[in-house]
Amino acid sequence: MKGSFYILILFLLLQSCSKQFVQTDPLTGEEVQFLTTKDSATCQISKIRQISGKTFFNRLEFQRDNGNKIMGLNYYDSITNTIDYKASFQYRGDTIIMGNAEWMVQDAKSKNINQYFVRDTSNDLFADDILYEFKYDLSGKLVQKSTYYNYSTVPDYISKYLYDGNNLITTQLFAGDGITKLMQTDITYDGNTITKPWIYFYGDAFESYRFLQGFSFGPRSTLAVKKIITTIYDANYGNTLDTWTTNFGGYVISKDQYVLQVTCDGDLQQGMGLFLGTIRFDYQCN
Repeated sequence: MKGSFYILILFLLLQSCSKQFVQTDPLTGEEVQFLTTKDSATCQISKIRQISGKTFFNRLEFQRDNGNKIMGLNYYDSITNTIDYKASFQYRGDTIIMGNAEWMVQDAKSKNINQYFVRDTSNDLFADDILYEFKYDLSGKLVQKSTYYNYSTVPDYISKYLYDGNNLITTQLFAGDGITKLMQTDITYDGNTITKPWIYFYGDAFESYRFLQGFSFGPRSTLAVKKIITTIYDANYGNTLDTWTTNFGGYVISKDQYVLQVTCDGDLQQGMGLFLGTIRFDYQCN
């Protein structure tokens, strides 16, 4: 049985993948094209979908306004093709209201998310009020996340993020003492394949994986990922409890370097959600 970090998501598709990059788009059967011909255009992800051929399974759809601001999201279940989770976002100054008991605070200049508050009602007996605080360095990279339960003044958990340039290479999750390691995610890239800023690979994003790709948490990766390995540790003894290994390949990349498709095989990275099997990305360009 997997550890307590697991988020149970049903995935119907597991495919092996080639490490070569695809020149013909398998979805259309035609040569890949430019996503946009406007030099000034910025393209943001609007859909993330699991596919097999031209059949779509689980999918996450962002609703964006004409300025590419995210206004809502829907997550569709693959079996019933109905909405399993939805959220709308209301902007009031620097605060983003997500529901009756959820909000985020956004930096006015960088647009990075500084705080996220949620009331966790998954336990039938009591609810937890949880505050996540995000700390960035002077270049805007996310370097630490602190998690506070029920208005504690000291963090219950601390995450640290390490980079090579702007590309995340390691996520470390610690207990509140900042010493006892609970989890580590390591990412390796293909340094020869440059992409437009793509997605976040924060392996500890259990609380935010649904909306993570729609908001700003620092710079996104600009290299093709080859492998992600997450190691879960015993907090008492430090030994390894479990390891999740996911290989990325079969990339389909537009002529202007936007990732259109990738195939992930191996284990589901529970902190990221959705990324297993063949994944398709749609964009909105403005």
